[in-house]
Amino acid sequence: MKGFTLNLLLAAVWALFAGEVSTRELAAGFVLGFGILALFPQALGTRGYVRRTLAALGFTLFFLRELTLANVQVALFALQRRPRLNPMIVAVPLRVSGDHAQTLLAAAITLMPGTVALGFSADRRLLYAHAIGAESAQAARASILKVEAHLLRCLTPVPQGAAL
Repeated sequence: MKGFTLNLLLAAVWALFAGEVSTRELAAGFVLGFGILALFPQALGTRGYVRRTLAALGFTLFFLRELTLANVQVALFALQRRPRLNPMIVAVPLRVSGDHAQTLLAAAITLMPGTVALGFSADRRLLYAHAIGAESAQAARASILKVEAHLLRCLTPVPQGAAL
């Protein structure tokens, strides 16, 4: 949380120097402050904050792209006279652990049209999901594992001495 607090402080300082404490100036200060934190992560001790923030931004962009593609695919199914939906239920082995991370993964894949998280195995190592439109069970698993890989980048802590 040190990096986020420092980023907020830099945003407030920017707004005060600009002479106007407004949402626009605070947002500009936040972006400028993040740039400073990204330029000097070693000296400021913000390597983890910068990496997780960039990973979260990457996950958001990835998710929006996948969401758009899934919506287009389902819309095309709806327009076809006899669509080949190929419905299936797949078991996906998980690398994410913990209730929060697994809930976030289940919510992310459920928000995408064509997939629904059904639940977890008793040991919480498998996610069961319903999918339509995938060519095979392997392709359905691969698409869920791709979401999980992007999510893991956001949640994994940075090892000491690692580069951005």
